[in-house]
Amino acid sequence: MNDLLTFLQKYEIPIYVILGFVGILSIRKMLGSWREWRSSIFGLEKEVSQRRFTSALVVVILVFLVGVAELALVSFIAPGYSDVASLSTPTLDLFSTPGATAEFQQTPGQNTPEVENPVSEGCVPGQVEWTYPANGEEVSGLLELRGTVNIVNLGFYKFEFGQPGSDSWIAIAAGNSPVVDQPLGGIWNTEQLVPGDYSLRLVVYDSQNNILPSCTITVRVTAAEE
Repeated sequence: MNDLLTFLQKYEIPIYVILGFVGILSIRKMLGSWREWRSSIFGLEKEVSQRRFTSALVVVILVFLVGVAELALVSFIAPGYSDVASLSTPTLDLFSTPGATAEFQQTPGQNTPEVENPVSEGCVPGQVEWTYPANGEEVSGLLELRGTVNIVNLGFYKFEFGQPGSDSWIAIAAGNSPVVDQPLGGIWNTEQLVPGDYSLRLVVYDSQNNILPSCTITVRVTAAEE
């Protein structure tokens, strides 16, 4: 799926040009067949013209449907697809089963490794950064994550969480419109997480599907007050 979306994005304009060329030829053929059909006297001539008209009409409909599918995939599906480009580190499915995210499970009373002086990585103020929560902040419950994604030729962005030092990430949500100190478009539910230190990662792609350095911060999840 990733390869297909990448191909459709890369060759979007040539695909439209080819579809337009085929569509114009088919419409001309369809109109010519229609005139022949109307002017034909003999039944055999009418039948041949009708077949040509029908085949040309089918091609026109197919071209239209392919064009609509291309537009929908490139404009709506690809930007929100969180795994268009594979990262060097594996990304876990947001809806994976508990067994697939076993490394995030801790037994009650187990101590979470301390992270001293957490430092944000890859964040560029005014372009790609977290504005809530802040790096090193304590959080709990349902969080409306805020940030800034404001780069030239933005393709889309996604944000994920994981444990410090881990190569596994769980997707939260994604978006494709620039934001400046605004909600990123998703809610992070920390109520089911074991209290401790977690990393938040903001991954941004440009319109050419190139990945920028990830903006990563560390926060501490605490138990929600009852």
